[in-house]
Amino acid sequence: MQYGKIPGLNKPIARVVQGSTMIGSDLDENKSFALLDNIHALGGNTIDTAHVYSGGNSERIIGRWLQARGLRDKIVIITKGAAPSADRQRITPFDITADLHDSLVRLKTDHVDLYLLHRDDPSQPVEPIIDILNEHRRAGKILAFGGSNWSHQRIEAANVYALANGLEPFVASSPQYGLAEALGEPWPLCLSISGSTASKAREWYVENQLPVLAWSPLASGFFSGRF
Repeated sequence: MQYGKIPGLNKPIARVVQGSTMIGSDLDENKSFALLDNIHALGGNTIDTAHVYSGGNSERIIGRWLQARGLRDKIVIITKGAAPSADRQRITPFDITADLHDSLVRLKTDHVDLYLLHRDDPSQPVEPIIDILNEHRRAGKILAFGGSNWSHQRIEAANVYALANGLEPFVASSPQYGLAEALGEPWPLCLSISGSTASKAREWYVENQLPVLAWSPLASGFFSGRF
């Protein structure tokens, strides 16, 4: 396994991050534990989950696995919050706080290593978002934070505000980026930096050296023959 670094975290980050949408849905607890045991045995120390995955069961099972194996200090937990509901977008300080508290209880931990905002709502100002994330960081509930499916322009605006006010900025981004160019959104409000139309975004990431945690880099198995 190869490892990288993300500012604010004192643990190495596996370059292959294990996703967990299947945990608690396609896989029951026993199969999920077996999967996570195998990943750990292979050197995988980074797990990506989210408040909405499997109705919360993904985080719950991962939390029980961490507790049962005594591995919390060795595993990098990435979770995501403030995803939109069927009724409204939820990129607000209240929703971020509520989802984070749920995730901490489910994961059986007092902190999340890297907390990502699952979606963006460009109609919302970035200032209150940065303020509340910094509040939770100062309280020790998150060690670092970033955005998932955020445009580089919005990340830049958030970081300009943060740095101008002595606050911590976004330190990572998780867009879709892979070998295949998607023809449409697999889920609402997804953002991709694949393909020729996203070349400016990729140039921005290179120039700013902001870590990219790409989701679906193999296009959900498109090249495996499953389709």
